[in-house]
This record gives sequence, C-alpha cells and structure tokens, in this order.
Amino acid sequence: ERARDYLQKTGRFIVIGGIVSPVHDSYGKTGLVSSRHRLTMCQLAVQSSDWIRVDPWECYQDTWQTTCSVLEHHRDLMKRVTGCILSNVNTPSVTPVIG
Repeated sequence: ERARDYLQKTGRFIVIGGIVSPVHDSYGKTGLVSSRHRLTMCQLAVQSSDWIRVDPWECYQDTWQTTCSVLEHHRDLMKRVTGCILSNVNTPSVTPVIG
C-alpha cells in the first residue's frame, strides 16, 4: 500500500495493480514452506485487496526461474491484458509507460 501511494504521489506513475509471485520450490532456501502452502497463504493475504493479485505461474514451472524470466512473464502478461507497451530498461521507449 505504501509503495503504491508513494509511486502515485510522485506523479510519474499510475499504479494499475500489484502482483505477488511465490517462488518455485526448487529455489533452495532452507526451511522454505512448500509452494502449495505459500500460494494459499498469499491468496488469503490479498483476498480483500482490489488491486493486488497472486500469480501462481512461478510455482507451476518445472524448476526455479530467474528473476528476469519472472519479470518478463509479468511484463508480457500485462501487455496482453492492457494492450500497452511496457518500457524495458534496456530499450528506452517514447510510448506511454506503465509503472
């Protein structure tokens, strides 16, 4: 909530949503609860939110994904859903950017 409020207050961003993406079980962190349980906990945590959602994609992959591939998944999903071109830090864009 605070991050969204801050970004919008700067006047540089319009926050259209938030995504929680639980990591795959093979991430390798000691004591990591199974993705099935983490996914359920995340869904319960955001059930009253009108702007944050949980995306299970990362949990459902065959193995752990790099942060870059997870961000690319979310970028591509947002592009399909909104029809907007999202900026890429490696490719400056003159088109409208969704922050």
